[in-house]
Amino acid sequence: MSPRPAVDVDALRTRLLEHARAVIARDGVEGLTMRALAAEAGTAVGLSYKAFSSRDELIWELTWDSIVELTQQLDDWVASPGGALADRLMEFSDLHFASVAPVLVDHISRGPRGEELFRAVVDAGLTRSWAALMTEFLQNRQRTGDVREDVDVEAFGFIITAAMHHVLVTEKPFITPDRPTLARYIAGVAAQISTP
Repeated sequence: MSPRPAVDVDALRTRLLEHARAVIARDGVEGLTMRALAAEAGTAVGLSYKAFSSRDELIWELTWDSIVELTQQLDDWVASPGGALADRLMEFSDLHFASVAPVLVDHISRGPRGEELFRAVVDAGLTRSWAALMTEFLQNRQRTGDVREDVDVEAFGFIITAAMHHVLVTEKPFITPDRPTLARYIAGVAAQISTP
């Protein structure tokens, strides 16, 4: 009998992290077990433990990767010029809804490693607030003439991101708008601050 080929643990970790995202998107953080991950990935449970020593390690690494990824996406979003203001504001919202980072950060922050995560994020320089990003974006749009000069972009940046944060974290029984309704709200705000 020939020996089994060596497992590329780094490639396995990367693959399992992608499958973990799918499990969380479908079943939430509580639905992410090593068994559920193995089923999603089509592998044996033991293989998951070759890549991650525990569910906690898996969630920690997935959280970190998701934070880094979302931070980069948001920085790219701020720096990207052009596009209709309402569409660009929806892009900001869509980036958050497509990421598992917010739900993972919420999960870890409620546990014993919450403070450790926040310290690590600060130490890595990943702490720009959503309001600061939105303000920078609106300032850029104000400089190009897309946002009226008399608009307090810092105030609008705060209000827009606070509203989006509310939609992102609100749980039942409270009602949040669906995507078309949110898009209509955002278009209304964009119309109020855009140049004619």
